[in-house]
Amino acid sequence: MSAILHLVTRLRPGGHGGTLWPTLMALADGQLMQQVLPLAAGAGALQAARLLSPESVQLLPVPAMRAVATALRRVLDAPAPPQALHLHGLPALLSARHVLQGRPRAAPMPLFLHQCSRVLAQRLLQGMPERSVFLVGPDRVDPLAAAPLPGAVDAAFFSQPLIADTVPRIVTAATGDLQADEEIAQAFTELAVMLSGIQAARQPAFAWIGPVPGSVRALLLAAQVKLQEIALAEAPARARALAQSWIYLAPDGAGRGADRLAEAMAIGLACVAAPAPSYRLQIIDALSGELHARRADLLQSLARLLESDALRLAMGRAARLRARHQHGHHRFRASLLLAHGLSPLPVLRHEAGHAAPAVPGVPASPG
Repeated sequence: MSAILHLVTRLRPGGHGGTLWPTLMALADGQLMQQVLPLAAGAGALQAARLLSPESVQLLPVPAMRAVATALRRVLDAPAPPQALHLHGLPALLSARHVLQGRPRAAPMPLFLHQCSRVLAQRLLQGMPERSVFLVGPDRVDPLAAAPLPGAVDAAFFSQPLIADTVPRIVTAATGDLQADEEIAQAFTELAVMLSGIQAARQPAFAWIGPVPGSVRALLLAAQVKLQEIALAEAPARARALAQSWIYLAPDGAGRGADRLAEAMAIGLACVAAPAPSYRLQIIDALSGELHARRADLLQSLARLLESDALRLAMGRAARLRARHQHGHHRFRASLLLAHGLSPLPVLRHEAGHAAPAVPGVPASPG
């Protein structure tokens, strides 16, 4: 039976970039056999790896870096070549590239590049035979050609309940990128001024959550936007600030606030956004949020959500569910299993608090 092959630059408890051991455990749960080729690992590291690894993982240590190519060719020439090749670290990637370039007719197994930048991966794979390539980050696995989405959202946002009996409040949040924050602040203040001129039963307050660039401070204050200057690293504090809000607004056409929008959805806020590509990937229009290109439509959407508690709360619940499936911490395991052609349903059900379905041939645990 063929196995998943891991070529590992450095064998250590955290693995290269912290993705080795989560990958081994997730694929072992998927009933896949795995082989690990550690490059020049010491006796202590090998002993620790044997203790940490699932029983289905086979360690095949390579005694020296100069023997890597020979060891990799031996595995690739086996009667059952690997189902997939995981490359942990730049030396592992370079070694595999050297071997695969000299084997244009090699089995087209997919490549999984761990903690490798998109740009570097595209450069290093030029001239190699066509095959599926996935980038493995600390919280998700994505095809190389796909546009990146925000990663896992901090658990503080999913666990923070909405705070009832707050005044109507429309918020946006800083991204930490000066150019993006300037664009978001400009659009946000324009809408704040325009909405303040509309007669409505519920006049909202406007707030900015996060660091305030000096270039937009005066603009925000002039539009009477409340500044809640919470550091981006303080996730629980930002979650509490969001939980006191009614609506999250992402009005920039470039869609640079995708990370902050994901957090607002995880809190359970109704979200209104410009139809930027990154926002379209996150929001299902009219269900888990609303997308509008025209300022007038954005204003009407905000007014409608302010007037209808039922609509706002239902949209917030749908947003939170959407965020949990896209950005919850199960995302790494689910996307990894999907990339290997396995169903992520057991992982998703486990994360949702349901029992995983039985695997054929594996006895159910008692109790």
